[in-house]
Formats: sequence, C-alpha cells, structure tokens
Amino acid sequence: MKDIRQKIAEILGREEDLSEFDPASADDMVETYDEYEYEELYSDLYVMVKNIDDFYGTHSHPKAASLLESFLLEAMVLLKEDPEVIVVESGDFFVRSTSYTPDAEAVMHLFENVVMINSMAELYNQALQDVELEPMAIGIGLVTFPREVINEEFEEERQPGSDIEFDYGIDFNNTAMKLAIIANSEEIEPIIVNDMAYDMLIDIDKAFFETNLAKDFLEDEELTVYHGNIVTDDI
Repeated sequence: MKDIRQKIAEILGREEDLSEFDPASADDMVETYDEYEYEELYSDLYVMVKNIDDFYGTHSHPKAASLLESFLLEAMVLLKEDPEVIVVESGDFFVRSTSYTPDAEAVMHLFENVVMINSMAELYNQALQDVELEPMAIGIGLVTFPREVINEEFEEERQPGSDIEFDYGIDFNNTAMKLAIIANSEEIEPIIVNDMAYDMLIDIDKAFFETNLAKDFLEDEELTVYHGNIVTDDI
C-alpha cells in the first residue's frame, strides 16, 4: 500500500505528451433482527468505476486507462490479502468480494477496507486532475446478509457443468452492486452500507457511523442505508 504514490508517479512519468491532449468532458430487502445466526453471515463489497467511457472511449488518454487499471489492481490486492475474504472478482470497471463476517469485528474490518479503497481512489483522482484528465466516478456498496438456502428451482436453472460454489453465502439480489450503482449520484456519497452491516456493529462503531455517515432510505431498493465519503491518510 505504501508504494501507491510511487506507482501513480511512474504512470504519469511515462513519455507521453499531454500538452495537446483535449480531455474528455463529463457532460429482496434483507430483514434484520436483534440477534443473528453469526456463523451464517457474509458481506459483499462492490467497487465500481461508473464513467468507464472516459477511460476507454474515443477521447480517452492512455495514462487515464493505466491509472484506472492500477487502481482496480490495488483494490483487488488489498482484498486478496484479507484472510476473511473468500472470493475476489474483477473486470474492466469493477472489483467485488465476498467475505465471511460472523461478528462486529469482521464487519468493521471490511468497512476499513472500504475506507482504504475510497482513499486510494482519491489519490488516483488527484493524479488524474493534476494532468487535466477526467477523474474516476467511484461507487462503493457494502452489504451484510445471511446465507440463503439454495432452493430446488434455482438448482434446476443452473447450467450443466456450472462451477459455481455454494460453500459460502451468496447475495442473489446483487445488492452490493445495486448500491454501488446508486453511490456517488445526486445526494448520495461514494460509500453506501446497508443497515444489517450497521446493526452488526458494537456501540462505539455505530457511533462512528452515525457521526460520519448519513442515514437514508432508498425507496426503489426498499433499503435503509448509511452513506458518506470517508478518507484516510493512512495509505
């Protein structure tokens, strides 16, 4: 993590002339309870770059794409190094993970990963803006959910030879991705956390959420969430 600034500098230091470059312009609700079956709780984290066309579109610049790819790689490395993370996936515009989060400590640790990733995004965006390139529009969704039993109907719909594993919890509603899409738009900040993740926390961490994140209800998703834009210099 300590060499992120160096990696950014190396990308920006490549011999490419930016002086004549014209940068692109940026014209089912899970019911919560007071007590959980802790051994059955998991959390999904979804990090999305929402303006991917600014990096691979007609007017994009190679250094912009390199910075975006570096950010996604660093986010993926951070999650892969977390022993509680079970699965990590990535694509051209996203990184997602599923973690085993049986208690408050595990949920808060995952939220710390969220803050680190959001802080990395700020560093990369500052580098992009310094050379007059469009910054990344980052959306981050964090969702805690109980493991669901796979019903027979779903099993029948699976493709023959599917290699999907069901030894861990899967949010079949893709709630973290939906929250990442909503994040960083209108009145919602880049980080969104669902209420089950909040409910899992101990009182001191709940107080931190209440101080640094805004509580809101998303009518379309029928979800109570906490959203904010927390960054740290500890990267």
